Amino acid sequence: MEKKIRFTNESLSKNFTSNFELVNYAIRLAENMIKSGRDTRVKSDIQNRAMLILEEIYEGKDIFDEIKEVSGRLSHNNETHPHEYIHEEKTERRKYRTAGVSSDDEI
Repeated sequence: MEKKIRFTNESLSKNFTSNFELVNYAIRLAENMIKSGRDTRVKSDIQNRAMLILEEIYEGKDIFDEIKEVSGRLSHNNETHPHEYIHEEKTERRKYRTAGVSSDDEI
């Protein structure tokens, strides 16, 4: 039996200033999920990844994982030495400013 979707647009958007901010946050969460290779943190029979990400946000399980990238480099004696690069996603929500037109910039 498929798990019923329990959230609404109103219940999701109450934690964000606008639906645009909610969509951008969900996109960043999806990108982090793809780059880190993790599976969803919610159990559901739903196949739609977008719905699973929105359900993670609704249930408060929307945590950004560290993305670790390991690459090798050859030295003079043909030994491979791994170098680790860690990229961290910022969990801060960004505030957007609107660009205003000054009185000097008349058309």
